[in-house]
Amino acid sequence: MSRIVTAVGAAAALLVVGSSVPAFAADSPDGIGAPLIASGADVVPGTVSQSESAAPEEEAATGVDSEAPLEEDLPIPGEEDGPDLIEEPKTPLGNYCGPGKYFVHITKNKKNTMSVKYSTFVKNNKSYAIDYKFISKKAGTTLIGASVSISSEFKAMWLGKIEAEVNVKAEKSWTSEIGIETYGKVKARSTVYGDYGIMKENVAGYTAYRYSNCEIGQKKNMTVWAPYREGWVVK
Repeated sequence: MSRIVTAVGAAAALLVVGSSVPAFAADSPDGIGAPLIASGADVVPGTVSQSESAAPEEEAATGVDSEAPLEEDLPIPGEEDGPDLIEEPKTPLGNYCGPGKYFVHITKNKKNTMSVKYSTFVKNNKSYAIDYKFISKKAGTTLIGASVSISSEFKAMWLGKIEAEVNVKAEKSWTSEIGIETYGKVKARSTVYGDYGIMKENVAGYTAYRYSNCEIGQKKNMTVWAPYREGWVVK
Protein backbone atom coordinates (compact mmCIF):
# COMPACT_ATOMS: atom_id res chain seq x y z
CA MET A 1 0.00 0.00 0.00
CA SER A 2 1.43 3.34 -1.03
CA ARG A 3 0.93 6.20 1.40
CA ILE A 4 2.43 9.67 1.83
CA VAL A 5 3.87 10.68 5.19
CA THR A 6 1.79 13.64 6.36
CA ALA A 7 1.06 15.45 9.57
CA VAL A 8 -2.28 14.34 10.98
CA GLY A 9 -4.88 16.89 12.05
CA ALA A 10 -5.95 17.30 15.66
CA ALA A 11 -8.41 14.72 16.96
CA ALA A 12 -9.55 13.71 20.40
CA ALA A 13 -8.98 10.06 21.32
CA LEU A 14 -11.97 7.75 21.50
CA LEU A 15 -12.59 4.73 23.66
CA VAL A 16 -14.83 2.60 21.46
CA VAL A 17 -16.75 -0.32 22.94
CA GLY A 18 -18.17 -3.31 21.08
CA SER A 19 -16.83 -2.50 17.62
CA SER A 20 -15.10 -5.00 15.35
CA VAL A 21 -13.49 -2.07 13.53
CA PRO A 22 -12.82 0.80 16.00
CA ALA A 23 -14.22 4.17 14.96
CA PHE A 24 -11.07 6.26 15.05
CA ALA A 25 -11.63 10.00 15.25
CA ALA A 26 -10.61 11.92 12.15
CA ASP A 27 -8.87 9.11 10.28
CA SER A 28 -6.38 10.53 7.84
CA PRO A 29 -6.33 9.58 4.14
CA ASP A 30 -3.10 7.70 4.89
CA GLY A 31 -4.92 5.30 7.18
CA ILE A 32 -3.45 6.72 10.40
CA GLY A 33 -6.01 6.66 13.19
CA ALA A 34 -6.31 9.05 16.10
CA PRO A 35 -4.76 7.70 19.34
CA LEU A 36 -6.78 5.33 21.51
CA ILE A 37 -6.61 5.29 25.30
CA ALA A 38 -6.49 2.02 27.22
CA SER A 39 -8.56 1.72 30.38
CA GLY A 40 -6.54 2.75 33.44
CA ALA A 41 -3.98 4.85 31.55
CA ASP A 42 -2.45 7.56 33.81
CA VAL A 43 -3.29 10.41 31.46
CA VAL A 44 -5.29 13.52 32.28
CA PRO A 45 -8.75 12.91 30.72
CA GLY A 46 -9.40 14.83 27.52
CA THR A 47 -5.75 15.75 26.84
CA VAL A 48 -4.64 13.03 24.42
CA SER A 49 -4.59 14.19 20.80
CA GLN A 50 -2.38 14.51 17.75
CA SER A 51 -1.72 18.21 18.28
CA GLU A 52 0.30 19.98 20.94
CA SER A 53 -1.65 21.88 23.61
CA ALA A 54 -2.00 25.57 22.81
CA ALA A 55 -0.13 26.82 25.88
CA PRO A 56 1.88 24.05 27.59
CA GLU A 57 3.03 24.90 31.08
CA GLU A 58 6.56 23.78 30.20
CA GLU A 59 8.37 21.94 27.45
CA ALA A 60 6.74 18.58 26.82
CA ALA A 61 8.57 15.52 28.12
CA THR A 62 9.53 13.25 25.23
CA GLY A 63 9.07 9.51 25.35
CA VAL A 64 11.91 7.11 26.14
CA ASP A 65 12.40 4.06 23.91
CA SER A 66 11.11 0.92 25.61
CA GLU A 67 13.39 -2.11 25.74
CA ALA A 68 10.51 -4.54 26.33
CA PRO A 69 9.69 -7.06 23.56
CA LEU A 70 7.17 -5.72 21.06
CA GLU A 71 3.73 -7.33 21.23
CA GLU A 72 2.39 -8.96 18.07
CA ASP A 73 -1.22 -8.99 19.28
CA LEU A 74 -1.70 -6.02 21.58
CA PRO A 75 -5.37 -5.63 22.62
CA ILE A 76 -7.05 -2.59 21.07
CA PRO A 77 -9.25 -0.62 23.52
CA GLY A 78 -12.92 -1.38 23.03
CA GLU A 79 -12.51 -4.42 20.80
CA GLU A 80 -14.82 -7.42 21.27
CA ASP A 81 -15.51 -10.58 19.31
CA GLY A 82 -18.45 -10.45 16.95
CA PRO A 83 -21.28 -13.03 16.91
CA ASP A 84 -20.89 -16.46 15.36
CA LEU A 85 -21.81 -16.45 11.68
CA ILE A 86 -23.60 -19.07 9.60
CA GLU A 87 -21.58 -22.25 9.85
CA GLU A 88 -21.97 -23.38 6.24
CA PRO A 89 -22.33 -21.18 3.14
CA LYS A 90 -25.63 -21.46 1.32
CA THR A 91 -25.67 -23.83 -1.66
CA PRO A 92 -27.98 -23.79 -4.68
CA LEU A 93 -31.07 -26.02 -4.65
CA GLY A 94 -30.57 -29.35 -6.36
CA ASN A 95 -27.58 -31.64 -6.47
CA TYR A 96 -25.30 -29.83 -8.92
CA CYS A 97 -23.16 -26.84 -7.93
CA GLY A 98 -21.07 -26.53 -11.06
CA PRO A 99 -17.40 -27.51 -11.37
CA GLY A 100 -15.73 -28.31 -8.06
CA LYS A 101 -13.70 -25.51 -6.51
CA TYR A 102 -11.97 -24.35 -3.32
CA PHE A 103 -13.49 -21.53 -1.28
CA VAL A 104 -13.02 -19.68 2.03
CA HIS A 105 -15.69 -18.99 4.63
CA ILE A 106 -15.71 -16.66 7.68
CA THR A 107 -17.39 -18.10 10.79
CA LYS A 108 -16.55 -15.34 13.30
CA ASN A 109 -15.33 -11.75 13.24
CA LYS A 110 -12.82 -11.79 16.09
CA LYS A 111 -11.63 -8.76 18.06
CA ASN A 112 -8.89 -6.87 16.29
CA THR A 113 -5.37 -6.48 17.67
CA MET A 114 -2.27 -4.38 17.03
CA SER A 115 1.12 -5.53 15.81
CA VAL A 116 3.36 -3.13 17.76
CA LYS A 117 6.25 -1.64 15.76
CA TYR A 118 7.51 0.93 18.29
CA SER A 119 7.04 1.29 22.05
CA THR A 120 7.85 4.21 24.34
CA PHE A 121 6.98 5.67 27.75
CA VAL A 122 7.31 8.81 29.86
CA LYS A 123 7.65 8.92 33.65
CA ASN A 124 6.49 11.94 35.64
CA ASN A 125 8.18 12.23 39.05
CA LYS A 126 6.71 15.67 39.73
CA SER A 127 3.83 16.55 42.05
CA TYR A 128 1.74 17.94 39.18
CA ALA A 129 0.67 16.82 35.70
CA ILE A 130 3.03 17.55 32.82
CA ASP A 131 2.76 17.52 29.03
CA TYR A 132 4.32 14.66 27.12
CA LYS A 133 5.05 13.95 23.47
CA PHE A 134 5.37 10.56 21.77
CA ILE A 135 6.73 10.20 18.23
CA SER A 136 7.06 6.95 16.28
CA LYS A 137 10.76 6.32 15.59
CA LYS A 138 10.73 2.86 14.03
CA ALA A 139 8.74 1.32 11.18
CA GLY A 140 7.64 -2.22 10.53
CA THR A 141 5.58 -4.27 8.10
CA THR A 142 2.62 -6.57 8.70
CA LEU A 143 1.40 -8.99 6.02
CA ILE A 144 -1.84 -10.87 5.65
CA GLY A 145 -1.38 -14.22 7.37
CA ALA A 146 -3.03 -17.22 8.96
CA SER A 147 -2.61 -19.59 11.89
CA VAL A 148 -1.77 -22.39 9.45
CA SER A 149 0.31 -22.38 6.30
CA ILE A 150 -1.69 -21.29 3.25
CA SER A 151 -0.77 -20.49 -0.33
CA SER A 152 -0.70 -17.06 -1.96
CA GLU A 153 -3.85 -18.02 -3.83
CA PHE A 154 -5.72 -18.67 -0.58
CA LYS A 155 -4.36 -15.44 0.94
CA ALA A 156 -5.82 -13.53 -2.01
CA MET A 157 -9.15 -15.32 -1.53
CA TRP A 158 -9.15 -14.48 2.19
CA LEU A 159 -8.32 -10.82 1.53
CA GLY A 160 -11.21 -10.51 -0.90
CA LYS A 161 -13.56 -12.18 1.58
CA ILE A 162 -12.48 -9.93 4.47
CA GLU A 163 -12.78 -6.79 2.33
CA ALA A 164 -16.25 -7.79 1.13
CA GLU A 165 -17.76 -8.96 4.43
CA VAL A 166 -15.83 -7.34 7.29
CA ASN A 167 -13.47 -4.46 6.50
CA VAL A 168 -13.10 -2.78 3.12
CA LYS A 169 -9.83 -1.18 4.31
CA ALA A 170 -7.99 -4.50 4.70
CA GLU A 171 -4.68 -4.74 2.84
CA LYS A 172 -2.27 -7.49 1.80
CA SER A 173 0.69 -5.58 3.26
CA TRP A 174 1.08 -2.48 5.42
CA THR A 175 4.26 -0.66 6.50
CA SER A 176 3.96 1.76 9.41
CA GLU A 177 5.14 5.37 9.28
CA ILE A 178 7.91 7.14 11.16
CA GLY A 179 7.34 10.57 12.71
CA ILE A 180 3.70 10.26 13.75
CA GLU A 181 3.17 12.24 16.97
CA THR A 182 0.71 12.19 19.83
CA TYR A 183 0.48 14.51 22.82
CA GLY A 184 -1.18 14.56 26.22
CA LYS A 185 -0.70 15.13 29.94
CA VAL A 186 0.63 12.48 32.32
CA LYS A 187 -0.72 12.58 35.86
CA ALA A 188 1.52 13.47 38.80
CA ARG A 189 3.94 10.73 39.88
CA SER A 190 2.75 8.42 37.11
CA THR A 191 4.00 6.69 33.98
CA VAL A 192 2.28 6.62 30.60
CA TYR A 193 3.15 4.11 27.90
CA GLY A 194 2.64 4.45 24.17
CA ASP A 195 2.59 1.74 21.49
CA TYR A 196 2.60 2.56 17.80
CA GLY A 197 1.73 -0.13 15.31
CA ILE A 198 -0.50 -1.68 12.72
CA MET A 199 -4.07 -2.77 13.47
CA LYS A 200 -4.99 -6.26 12.29
CA GLU A 201 -8.45 -7.42 11.26
CA ASN A 202 -8.84 -10.92 12.73
CA VAL A 203 -11.37 -13.49 11.57
CA ALA A 204 -11.96 -17.18 12.19
CA GLY A 205 -13.05 -19.47 9.38
CA TYR A 206 -11.99 -22.26 7.09
CA THR A 207 -10.96 -23.24 3.60
CA ALA A 208 -12.81 -26.11 1.94
CA TYR A 209 -13.64 -27.72 -1.38
CA ARG A 210 -17.16 -27.74 -2.82
CA TYR A 211 -17.70 -30.72 -5.09
CA SER A 212 -19.95 -30.60 -8.13
CA ASN A 213 -22.64 -32.51 -6.19
CA CYS A 214 -22.66 -29.63 -3.60
CA GLU A 215 -20.98 -31.68 -0.88
CA ILE A 216 -18.21 -29.92 1.07
CA GLY A 217 -14.95 -31.55 2.05
CA GLN A 218 -11.26 -30.95 2.78
CA LYS A 219 -12.20 -28.41 5.43
CA LYS A 220 -9.32 -26.71 7.25
CA ASN A 221 -10.11 -24.36 10.18
CA MET A 222 -7.89 -21.34 10.82
CA THR A 223 -7.59 -17.78 12.07
CA VAL A 224 -6.70 -15.18 9.44
CA TRP A 225 -5.57 -11.57 9.83
CA ALA A 226 -5.05 -8.63 7.49
CA PRO A 227 -3.64 -5.15 8.27
CA TYR A 228 -6.04 -2.23 7.88
CA ARG A 229 -4.80 0.83 9.81
CA GLU A 230 -2.02 2.16 12.02
CA GLY A 231 -1.91 4.43 15.05
CA TRP A 232 -1.11 4.95 18.73
CA VAL A 233 -2.48 3.15 21.76
CA VAL A 234 -1.79 5.06 24.99
CA LYS A 235 -1.68 2.94 28.16
